[in-house]
Amino acid sequence: MAIKTLYKTVNTNGDYSCGDIGITTAEWLDILRDERSMPYHEALLCFLRQDGNMATCTKVSKEYGKPAQYYNNKVYNFSKWVQRRLNRFRVVGPDNKETYWCIAMKKGRETRQGFLWQMRDELVDAFRVYLMEELIDIFEKEKLFIEYGEYYKWDLLDRVEGKEVLKVFDSLRGENIVDNPRVDTVIKYLVDNEADKTSVCCQHLINESVPLTTRLAAFKSDIEALCSGKWKNNANDERTAAALLTCVYPEKYTFYKDEIYRNIWRYFGYTPRKVGEKYGHFMELINGFVEHYGEEIQQIMLKEIERFKNKPLNLAVQTLFWCMKDYMQDKLDKKMNTDTNNSSKSTRYDDIVGIWRRRKNIVLHGAPGTGKTYDIPELAVRLCDPSFMSKGRSREEIVKRYNQLKDDERLTFTTFHQSLDYEDWIEGLRPVVNETSQVTYEIENGVFKRLCEAAERSKLEGNQYGISSKSDVWKVSLKRTGDNDVRKDCMENDYIRIGWDEYGDDVSDETDGSIRNDKGKLILDAYINKMKVGDIVMSCYSSKEIDAIGVITGDYRYDESLPAYKRIRPVHWLIKGKRENIVERNGGKEMVESTVYHLNSISLEDVEAILEKYGVFIEQKEDDKPYVMVIDELNRGNVSKVFGELITLLEADKRKGSKNEESVKLPYSKKSFHVPDNVYLIATMNTADRSLGSLDYAIRRRFAFIAERPIGLEDDRFNAELFEKVSRLFVKNFDEYKASGWDATMRLLPADTLCDEYKPEDVWIGHSYFLMQDEEGVDNSRERILYELIPLLEEYVRDGVLTADAQAVIDELYKQATA
Repeated sequence: MAIKTLYKTVNTNGDYSCGDIGITTAEWLDILRDERSMPYHEALLCFLRQDGNMATCTKVSKEYGKPAQYYNNKVYNFSKWVQRRLNRFRVVGPDNKETYWCIAMKKGRETRQGFLWQMRDELVDAFRVYLMEELIDIFEKEKLFIEYGEYYKWDLLDRVEGKEVLKVFDSLRGENIVDNPRVDTVIKYLVDNEADKTSVCCQHLINESVPLTTRLAAFKSDIEALCSGKWKNNANDERTAAALLTCVYPEKYTFYKDEIYRNIWRYFGYTPRKVGEKYGHFMELINGFVEHYGEEIQQIMLKEIERFKNKPLNLAVQTLFWCMKDYMQDKLDKKMNTDTNNSSKSTRYDDIVGIWRRRKNIVLHGAPGTGKTYDIPELAVRLCDPSFMSKGRSREEIVKRYNQLKDDERLTFTTFHQSLDYEDWIEGLRPVVNETSQVTYEIENGVFKRLCEAAERSKLEGNQYGISSKSDVWKVSLKRTGDNDVRKDCMENDYIRIGWDEYGDDVSDETDGSIRNDKGKLILDAYINKMKVGDIVMSCYSSKEIDAIGVITGDYRYDESLPAYKRIRPVHWLIKGKRENIVERNGGKEMVESTVYHLNSISLEDVEAILEKYGVFIEQKEDDKPYVMVIDELNRGNVSKVFGELITLLEADKRKGSKNEESVKLPYSKKSFHVPDNVYLIATMNTADRSLGSLDYAIRRRFAFIAERPIGLEDDRFNAELFEKVSRLFVKNFDEYKASGWDATMRLLPADTLCDEYKPEDVWIGHSYFLMQDEEGVDNSRERILYELIPLLEEYVRDGVLTADAQAVIDELYKQATA
């Protein structure tokens, strides 16, 4: 397709424009959903939320805190990226050079404060769709409707239905629908003392033949005239009028609060209206949202409101905005934060987590010291516990929560290395000494498979049988194989019984275990101390078959009244009297004669499959609680070998429950394996250690790669002067990069001392090397320079990363450290 040339021209009124560039709202929306556009969203939203979606970089800088150049670079680079992504037009200016600003902006003109630009209407509309979809997604996941207890609104509509208007007006008292502390007394006074006149006033308000703004103005003045002079507060504001209109016409109007209106116009970039016109504009906006999202939003809360007769869509939309008000306000406040370093860093974290949620797998890549491993706790906690991060948290608090996620087995950390293989990652054979002191080879799950199973098991929490993600599966022999009296008694009386009565009731470390070489003592330790409530027991009928599955419901007891097999554990039998061959599920092994032992090869998923075969189903909850696999030094391992056939299953649309769900049969266990949708991978990769090209394309396209660059830090421990000196060995346009507010999308130009085959961001030594004090405040500048910075720089010179000209700077560093 030929690339069309568009021309930026200046109009008679001084506006610069290149006219219609042919990008529709739908195309802009697709562009905004592209993860590569995420780094530009913050700056673009600053323009969106200006009056008329129009501002100069200077004005945005004053309002949002970052340098004007930061916003200039962001819009410029976004527009340039859009042009290349579409590859169907180019824009040139009067000087016949390519220009980019008017791709995102429909027009602009010179002012004393700088160039004033206005966003394109189609881009504005796309952003509003994008923002609304994000709100709905969060609202659905967080189930905020239940938390906020919004039922009273629907209840009020049902209670006032069919009532005459004065009674409806009186019903607004104490309902949290109007400004009750201020107006309840006024409403009561009017109903008790001016009933007829108040009724006429209310009738005028609900007269649909008169324009709304006229009715609101009349309602305000009429109510004020009826009130005694002692009433400073009148029940005549737009909120009270809206409540009355909503109760009478619930399908046309909805409840109003100025805080919600203000949030909406600020968040989506609308121009607000003046007093008297606010409610009309509010309803105009709400009805627009109802048209596109009303049904979808109502479906989210349908279970909560199904008992109510009146279910207006506009109330569902209003409720979403009420429940999301804190989230929206927080987002707006973050954009107003003048702490440039912290606010940009926080926003960047949010952007990365957004990409991570969509792609499931990300790699943080960059040179040494750029904070790749340092950032993982913050990113993981933001993903796993966003409510925890909704309040400002210190680094110590974040790391503590990160470690708690590890303890809860929701997060697993591993480091890749050359000896790591598929058996460590998924499953492999390991020698095991069993209860009979025999060495056997059993299938042991690898680190990633264990995490996947934990994510899958988490969906069993709170089910009707008391099975949990911590439940183990045990084999138990009831006297012997086949039918017998103990088996019959256990099935009838809901327990399991085992023997070894010769050891007596109390089995401890001091118990003589010499009988049968401690075999009985080991078995009893498992039965009494390791088997726990909620564990699964499989009753062994033969070496190949089980006849029953149950759940342990109580603690161990010793029953002296029984003639033999006196050791009892209460059980709730889920199935019994069946004959189920479990050899295949048990890794191809038959069961051995030991009375009690773990069936390590039988998973809870296997148990579920057997139960479902016989019509018994375990309740599964909707669980999207993230489980995280952290891989440090990804490119240190033989990645293709470690992942094996799993590589396809990592893709977001191949996860369990996705539309293109895939699974594989594992080579050792012969069981089907899939990756749950709530499992997320995050890896780090040192680009100075090995180039990105060393990972094959099949690996790279399954991960989103997030570049970690060196940045200046607002930290007393940070030596900015030394950072700048070393940075100039790698980056020619360091000053421009610094002025941009460390814009992660800005192109870095290689310094003359950097060899041609290297990009600055792949080898440029990161900011952590320039933190010169430890946590106790002790200055370590000398040690840092002599034993960390200089050796690394000299290695770069030897390896041809830096030219010999860099030695002069290295020599200066040595003099500085030894002076």
